[in-house]
Amino acid sequence: MSISPELAEVIDFLRGHAPFDRLTPEQLESAARRIEIIYRRRGEVLLGIGQANTALAVIRRGAVEVHDGAGRLINRLAEGESYGLPSLLTGKPVRNRVTLIEDGLLYLLPVADFNRLRAANAAFEQHFVSTLEERMRAAAEAGGGNELMATPVSRLGSRAPVMVGPEASIREAAQLMSQKGVSSILIGNAERMQGIVTDRDLRNRVLAAGLDPNEPVTRIMTPDPTHLDVHRPVFEAFLVMANRGIHHLPLTREGKPAGMITTRDLVSLQTQHPLYLVRQVGKQDTVEGLQDVTRRMPRMFALMLENGARPEDVMRMLSALTDAVTRQLLRMAEERFGPPPMPYAWLAFGSQARNEQGPHTDQDNGLLLAQTPDEGGADYFETLSKFVCAGLDACGYVFCNGDVMAQNPRWRQPLDVWQGYFRSWMHEPDPKALLHASIFFDQRCVHGDRSLLDALQESLFDASPRHGIFLAVLAKHALTHEVPLGLFRRFVVEHRGEHRDTLDMKKAGSLPLNDLLRVRALAAGIREPGGLARIEGLRRMGRMADIDAAELSAAFRLLARLRLEHQAAQLAAGDKPDNRINPSQLNRIDRDALRDAFLVIRQAQAGLANAFGVQ
Repeated sequence: MSISPELAEVIDFLRGHAPFDRLTPEQLESAARRIEIIYRRRGEVLLGIGQANTALAVIRRGAVEVHDGAGRLINRLAEGESYGLPSLLTGKPVRNRVTLIEDGLLYLLPVADFNRLRAANAAFEQHFVSTLEERMRAAAEAGGGNELMATPVSRLGSRAPVMVGPEASIREAAQLMSQKGVSSILIGNAERMQGIVTDRDLRNRVLAAGLDPNEPVTRIMTPDPTHLDVHRPVFEAFLVMANRGIHHLPLTREGKPAGMITTRDLVSLQTQHPLYLVRQVGKQDTVEGLQDVTRRMPRMFALMLENGARPEDVMRMLSALTDAVTRQLLRMAEERFGPPPMPYAWLAFGSQARNEQGPHTDQDNGLLLAQTPDEGGADYFETLSKFVCAGLDACGYVFCNGDVMAQNPRWRQPLDVWQGYFRSWMHEPDPKALLHASIFFDQRCVHGDRSLLDALQESLFDASPRHGIFLAVLAKHALTHEVPLGLFRRFVVEHRGEHRDTLDMKKAGSLPLNDLLRVRALAAGIREPGGLARIEGLRRMGRMADIDAAELSAAFRLLARLRLEHQAAQLAAGDKPDNRINPSQLNRIDRDALRDAFLVIRQAQAGLANAFGVQ
C-alpha cells in the first residue's frame, strides 16, 4: 500500500518523538494510518473532568494546560507531548481539565490501537511506566499517594500463577501462555518456583536462536527469579522492578508461588509513586543531566511526606535515587574510560547502605577490587572513582568530611586488603577502629560484582561473633551516646548559641539507636545493614523479645518521621536542612511520643550493657 504525502508527514513527525521512535517501521505506519487529525481553537477544553478518554492525544502544533478540580495548574504540554495519560491508562474518568492555550493541531490514536501497540512493543509500553510525571503530580495533588504506599501487591496479582513443571517442553509452555493470555509463565509446582519464562525469552532464546521448541523449558528459563511476598506494598514492587530492570515480578505467599504482576499492572494504577525520577536518571548521559534530575528531589521528597508515605519508605526512595545516580555515573565512566580491567564492587557505607538517607547527605563509599591491580589498572580505577565522586558532589551528594570515598586510595583496595582492614579493627579496637566500625560495618553493594562483597562479608560476619573483646568495646562505645532526657523526663536541649532550645535528632536518637543495633547484629551474624531489618532479624532469631522489637521499631519510625518532617519544612522555606528540632514546637502527642522513644533507647542501652558486661 502506497504512502501518501499526508501520511508520510504524520509518520515523520511521530518518528521524531518518544515513544513512537521506539516502534518498528511497520508498527509506526500502522499507527499513523489509524490516527485522526483534528484542529481546535484556543480556549477549547479538550478533556473535561469526569468524561471518558478514548484516544491517545499527541500535540502536533500548539500547547495545552492541565488544571485540577480546584483550578490549580498542574502541567503545561507542547508539541510532541501527550495529555490525559492517567485516564487513558487506567480507564477511569478524567480527573484533570485539559485546555488549549493556543490554536492546536492534534493527532488522536484510538485507545484500542494504543493498547495493541503497548502489547506488541515492550519499549513503547515501558515509556508509559517510566516517564509519566503528569500521573505522579496528579496523584500527589489528589492525595492518592498514601494508597500506593499501603496497597499490598496482592491487589495487582490476585490471579493464580500460570505454571508448568520442569519436564514440560518449550512448545507446551508457549501454548499454555497463549491459552491463558499471559506474557510469562512460572516453572515449578505449587510448593516451589524454579524459574520464569517470558514472551521475550521465547523471542530471543528460542525464535532468534533457532532453538527446537521440543527442548525442555528449563533450557530457556531464568532460574530462581526475584519475587515479592503478596503482603508487601506496591511501592516495593516499583522499587524492585526499577532497580533490577525487570517487567515481570512473581508473588509468593509463605514462600510458595501466589501470583504475578507486570509493568502493565503498575501502569493500571490511578496513582503512581515518584519512582519516575529514578527511571529518569538512567536516561541521562551527562553530569548536567543528572543534576537536572536530582534538583527535583526536594519536590519528590515533599510529595511523599504529604501523601502519607512511611518514613522508612521515604528514606528508601531517597537512597534508591542515590543508588541510581551512582550507577549511572559508573556507567558513564566505563563508557568514557573503557571497560574495567577486572571485576569490582562499588560499596556504599553509612546511611546509604542502610537505605536510611534523608534529603541532605554526604557520600560514604569505597571500591572493592577483585585483585591487586597493575599500574595501568590502578590508574583506571583512580580516574573512575574521581569521576564518580566528583559527579556525586555536583549532584548534591557532597564530599565526605572524613574522606571516606573511593577516590581516596585507602578505600580503593582489593579484597584481601579490605579483609585485612576489618581483621585489624576487630583485633585492635582502638578509637580509630571504633570510628571505622560505625561507618564500614554498614555496607552494601550498589554496582558491580556482588560476589566480592559476599566474600568480604563471609569473613567479616563469620568472624565477628567470635571477637568478644571487640564487641564489648564496641558496645561500650555505643553507650557513650546519652539520650537527651533529664530529671522528670525533661528534654536536655542546647542552652545558648545559634542552636539554643534545640536538640540534634541524629546525635540524640538515630545515632545511639543505630550503634546499639549494629553491635547486636554483629554479635548475631546478621548482615542486613538497615535498622528495621536488624530489629526484625534479632526478633526472628530469638535474640530480642517481641515487645522490645515492637518498641524499638516504633522509636525508629518516630525519630525518622520527625527528622524528615522538620527537613521538609526547612526545604519549603528555602533553608538548608539539618537535624535540629525544638521539642517545645512539637504538638503534645509527638512531644510525649519522643520522650517515650528516648526512654525505649535508654532501656535498650541498659540491655546492651548487661549483655556484654560493660558499664
